[in-house]
Amino acid sequence: MALYADVIEIVAPSQAAAGNRVDITIKVKNTYSAVISIMVSGALEYGVSPWPGIDVPENWANVNGGATYLFSGSFVMPDRRVTIHAYSYWYGSDGYWYFDDEFTKSVEIATASEPSISDFRIADFIKV
Repeated sequence: MALYADVIEIVAPSQAAAGNRVDITIKVKNTYSAVISIMVSGALEYGVSPWPGIDVPENWANVNGGATYLFSGSFVMPDRRVTIHAYSYWYGSDGYWYFDDEFTKSVEIATASEPSISDFRIADFIKV
């Protein structure tokens, strides 16, 4: 359990196609009684080193005591299953960020389905 910045959920699809952008939301709850600054970061674990990061354009916020804040981010799906690692930090009165919590979620690689005849229109094949 986190001291002040509890990562309570990663909202992400259960599967995605390789090469597609995957949008995620990292939900962090301020467990302190007053406003604190909370920062998030993330990385993708899928067999490469170092782990690639997750793009979180607005990665910190001042969060009211007891409130949950949603941080939006994204990554490009690799060609295999990936584990998302989300990290939270809180800002101390001494001017330093302190690591607080981690949460993970897996995203499977989506298999491409075969196109059916209904996916095509006759007009696509007729030259005028």
